[in-house]
Amino acid sequence: KRNGEQFNIRISKEAKDSIVANATLLKISQAKYIEQLALDGCKIIEIRNDEFVRYMDQQEANLRMLGNNLNQIAAAINSGRANMANENISVFEKAKKAFDKYYLVIEQNTQKIELTK
Repeated sequence: KRNGEQFNIRISKEAKDSIVANATLLKISQAKYIEQLALDGCKIIEIRNDEFVRYMDQQEANLRMLGNNLNQIAAAINSGRANMANENISVFEKAKKAFDKYYLVIEQNTQKIELTK
C-alpha cells in the first residue's frame, strides 16, 4: 500500500531514461529518487561500490600499522633519540607510496552522478 500524494508530470524521454538509470544505480525507486532530489536539492549523489569498500576494509590494518610506525619514528626524532637515518627515511618513502596507491584506488573506484540544473 502506498502512502502520500500522487504527482503527475510530463517530461522528455531522455529525462525519464536518466531518472530510471540513476534510480537503478542507487538501488532506490524512481519515486524515492525524485523525492530525494526535490527535498534535499542535492547536486552529487555518490554510488556505493561494495567491492571497493571490502578492499579498503582489508587495507585498514596495513594503514594502522604504517601509522604506528610513522608515529614511533616522529616521537623518537622529536625527543632527540633518533635521527633521520636511512631506515627511517625508507619508512616515510614506503608510507608515501602506500598513500599514493590508496589515493589512486579511491579515485578509480569513486563513481558519481552529477545532477545539473
